[in-house]
Amino acid sequence: MLAIERHREILSLLSKEGSIRVAELAHCFNVTEETIRRDFAKLESQGKIVRSHGGAIISEQEETLRPFAWREVANEQEKAAIVQEAIKRIHPNESIMLDASTTAWHLAKRLEDMPLTVITNSLQIPIALANRSKISVHILGGRLGKKSLSFAGPSAENQLRRYHVDKLFISCEGADIERGISDRSESQAHLRSIMLSCADEKYLLVDHTKFNTRSLSLICDISVFDEIITDSKTDRNTLQQLAEREIKTTVVSVD
Repeated sequence: MLAIERHREILSLLSKEGSIRVAELAHCFNVTEETIRRDFAKLESQGKIVRSHGGAIISEQEETLRPFAWREVANEQEKAAIVQEAIKRIHPNESIMLDASTTAWHLAKRLEDMPLTVITNSLQIPIALANRSKISVHILGGRLGKKSLSFAGPSAENQLRRYHVDKLFISCEGADIERGISDRSESQAHLRSIMLSCADEKYLLVDHTKFNTRSLSLICDISVFDEIITDSKTDRNTLQQLAEREIKTTVVSVD
């Protein structure tokens, strides 16, 4: 395979997966890891990727986020099980904050119509809640991300700082026990970090594919959450490390 063909395949894989490691690509293309590192250097010089620890992610210039329509069906079974468990933590007359993740969108779609205040930077979540007459929805304005279908930037951040909620439910692109949780979009990562300061209780909703993954922009340490809700495909070593750090983790069963 010519280098230019390999570069095309690497970009295709990154567009689908979000991040990928050197060792995986070396095995996939049957080349040395040094060859893949040279490929990464070339693609990074073109502004198409950003090299990370042991791998690479797609650059914001090339693709700020995978389109919402793609992400909403990825790992749908796991997300459904996770949000059904998360909903048990939500009670009438509470105020909650939801980020712009598709996991939070799945949660919103399944919320019972009850007296509740919901604050979000997602464009899709207010639509999902439009027919719930008892739920008051507040949307953070700002710059619209056309692929993420969410708002970010200084305007959204300034509005966010005026709120205080009972509970926050967020997800992320990467959940690494040592580095923390992260996202490819710097603006979304920064907004999520502000969200964390606005809530009494903080819940991280992540399926098994998010663990042991690092993305470009750090949000926070994984220990700041009151509870992590994940699915039963999460590997035992990860769950053991969370237990050793005394991080409350609830595992929901999926086939």
